[in-house]
This record gives sequence, structure tokens and C-alpha cells, in this order.
Amino acid sequence: MKSWVELSGPDYSVGMRLRTPLLFVSGLALTVATVLPVSGVAQSAPATSHDRAPLAAYSLVTSISQAASGLIARVVLPAGVGCPSLDVTIAKNGGSKNVSKKMSERKAGTTTLDAFSTLLVCEAAMPANAVSASVAGRSIPAAMPTEVDRIALFGDSGCRLKGSDVQDCNVPSQWPLARIATSIIREQADVTIFLGDFFYREEACPVANTALCGGSPAPLPGVSFTDSAWGWVADVLTPMGALLSSTPIVVTRGNHEQCSRGGNGFFLMFDPAFGTSTQCAPTSTGAAPMVYSPTWATDLAIKGGRTLRLVNVDSANGSDSTIDDTIAASQRPLFVQAQALAKRADEAWLLTHRPIMGVQSPEVLPVPPGDLSTWNSVTQAYSSYGLLGPFDLTLSSHVHLVQAVQVPGAPSELVLGNGGTMLDPTTSYAIPEYGPLTSATGQPLAPNVGTLPTADYLKTWVRFGYAVATPKRSGWAFELKDPAGSAFAMCRSKDRLIAC
Repeated sequence: MKSWVELSGPDYSVGMRLRTPLLFVSGLALTVATVLPVSGVAQSAPATSHDRAPLAAYSLVTSISQAASGLIARVVLPAGVGCPSLDVTIAKNGGSKNVSKKMSERKAGTTTLDAFSTLLVCEAAMPANAVSASVAGRSIPAAMPTEVDRIALFGDSGCRLKGSDVQDCNVPSQWPLARIATSIIREQADVTIFLGDFFYREEACPVANTALCGGSPAPLPGVSFTDSAWGWVADVLTPMGALLSSTPIVVTRGNHEQCSRGGNGFFLMFDPAFGTSTQCAPTSTGAAPMVYSPTWATDLAIKGGRTLRLVNVDSANGSDSTIDDTIAASQRPLFVQAQALAKRADEAWLLTHRPIMGVQSPEVLPVPPGDLSTWNSVTQAYSSYGLLGPFDLTLSSHVHLVQAVQVPGAPSELVLGNGGTMLDPTTSYAIPEYGPLTSATGQPLAPNVGTLPTADYLKTWVRFGYAVATPKRSGWAFELKDPAGSAFAMCRSKDRLIAC
């Protein structure tokens, strides 16, 4: 049995500073007062030529039921400029043909009020057989890769502002997302997987902490959510803009994208389906709804002739240390569908934000462990019980660290929640005495289901970074890298087992 933790100091790197409410997007200066909402108030101004430059343009991986190509093209612009065309070169009859396809506006719900009124989001299904594509002069991926040799993975990226947790958004060593994004671009990955939790600017920057987070807006007064257009620009579109354009992006929804938190921006910009942009809009009574996205899958053609199926399960809702039966009842059908999709694949990875077999430090629990579990997340372990047999590997984030876990009889799990947000405590990651679905004192949390054995392998790193997966003749290698792109560990996944 192995259990140990590797600790590290801050990762010093170079990145974008946001000391004033002035954004630099691809060399374009946009004053917040002109283009973006401050304190939840929408401002209007005539559009100029440089206002038409995209804040972000990208290709989201989706199921072929949404788009035959497996990609949805999206672009985010300042409001008032109108949707551009998706300009595509298509291979046809041994030659090529240029096509311009008008993009459709993707609107936020009316009950979000002014929170997103200063952004324009447009989309179109990427045509099949496309060989190049651009939107408003920005090149974006035109097709799924024909042969995948490198996959970049990360999650939990935003700058944390909540309660006493105030991250230094202006110092790259303390919030290294821009540096991580730059390093991932240099990796020249064929696909990027984001494992959830984009949005962390959930409260106003405290007056005493202006040097750390000045320019971050307060949530809009009188609404049941915490995100806004400017918050998403600061937390996601500015530091990740170039990365978003560089590879097809597979996106998993995180708990920070719950409807009561950053869900409205997520469904407006990053949900990989048509017709979902208003899913998180407050109800007629002003309440945030509870939303569960359908399970979906995509296949990657892997170098060497094999196919990898990625099965994406929404675990935005849930409880970490206890079982929420109401949520579990809604989530179990999502895992049932995931099992069915994985059974039809030769090799399958489960993508879900909340870890099913991850271990959290007792230091982050709301009360002393007692009858709580130190496993994370208990509701997901309960919802997925008995349904993970077809999977080779589970990939998640949620806890702000890197962790490789092996529970006998279950697929190995790799947790990658170190993409820039404030890291978790650096201690107390020993293998729990009891397995998942068991409390810290050995009591079954779900007597009607049963428990799982404790892990026989656990390794944890508390440091910022990302991972790059490369296929081997059998299984996969995962390089764990710091924000500068230097590897600090290597893990091998093979036959549902993992070792680092």
C-alpha cells in the first residue's frame, strides 16, 4: 500500500495582470465602462471597428446528434455588432470550396436582467468535411483530429473570491491561469479537456483587498446567481482566449457552474449543445433552477488505430461529504446512460467534475469528520454505484490539487483540479481507513447499497498546473506539468490501474 503527499511552494511565472478595469484582448484595449458591465449596470456605446474583434472564438466538442462534424463554433463579442459569419473551407470532390455560414445569436434568459447584456454570443454547427475555419478574422479548429497523439487536461481555473478566500488575481504566481493556458498552447495538443469550474469571482472584491482583486465586479443585485459578463471576461475569456481558439475543447460542467453560481454564463457560452442558453435563468419567482444536463459522448481516433470514447456526466449538483438522496435520484439516470455508452466502446474514460473516488483533506470539511466521509464526492459515488464497470479511467477535478487514486475493483481516478484557483490544504491526504460510502468512523452511509473497499494506492500533489496524456501501446501516460510546462511527475494508466 502506498500513500504520500508531495508539497510545493508557489509556482512563479509570467501572466496577465488585471490591476485596473482595462482589458487587453489579443492586443485590443477595451475599457470596461464602454463595453462591459460594472456593478451589474449595462452600458451602451456605438460600436466601432475594433469593438468587432472577438473576445473569444472557439470550437466546442459536442455529440454528433448536435453537429455531424462533432463541433459547434462559438464566438463572444461586445454587444451591438451583430453575429458574424462562420467562414469555412470544405473539402469537396478532390478540391475545396469556401463557404460562409451565418451564425445565430445565443441569448441569455430575460430573467438574468443586465448581467450579460453587454456580450453577444453567436454559434453555428461546424460543417462536415471542413478543413479550415475562422470567425471575425479569428481562426478556430475546423474538424475533430483524424489522429490524436496528445490530449491536454485541466480544471478549476478561476480566481477565487468568496468569504475569507481572496486570491491574488494580479500576481501570476498566485493565479497562474494565463501562464497555464500559454503552456498548454505550446504543447500543441490535438484536443483539450476542461474538467469544470471556470468561474470563481463570486463576490465583490473586499475594499481591503483592492490590490489583490481590484476590478472584479460585485454580483448583480437582486438576482439568484453570482456571475456576470465582466466576471466571465476576467476569469475566463481574457486569460484563456488564445487557448480556446487553439484546439477543439471538451467541456465538463462544474459545481461553480450551478445555476445559483456561474451557470448562466456557462450555458450562454460553454454548454456544448444548441438551445440550452436559458437553462439556468431564474424562474418567475426569481429562484435559481436545478438543472441536469444529459449525458453525452464523443469518440477520439487515437494514434495507433484505436478509438477512445469520452463520456461526459454532469455532476455540478451534489454533496461532497454526505449523500443527498434528491440529487442522487436525478443523477443516477445520468450514470446509467454513461454505462450504456461506455459498454459500446473498446476504451472509455468517464469525465465528471466531482471525483467519485477522490480523497479530500479533513481540513476542508465544514465540521470535524465524525460521521462525514473524507471521500469526495459521496453523492456521486452513491449515484454511480455498480455502473462504472465499462470504464478504464475516471477524470475529474473539483478538489484543488492533483491526485491519483486506485480503489480495488473500480476504474482508476485522476483528479486534476489545479488549473489556477486557490489550492487546497497541503496536508492530511493519507488513505482513509474505510472506503467510499463509509463514514470516517466506519459507518455505512448507504446501507441499502453497500460500501467499497478503501484505496490501495493514493498519491497527491498540491501545486498548480495541467496534464498531457499520450497513448502508449497499451494504456496511457499522463505527464503532470507546472504552469511553465515543466513536468513534475508521470503517471501510467493501464488495465483500469494507475501508478505514478
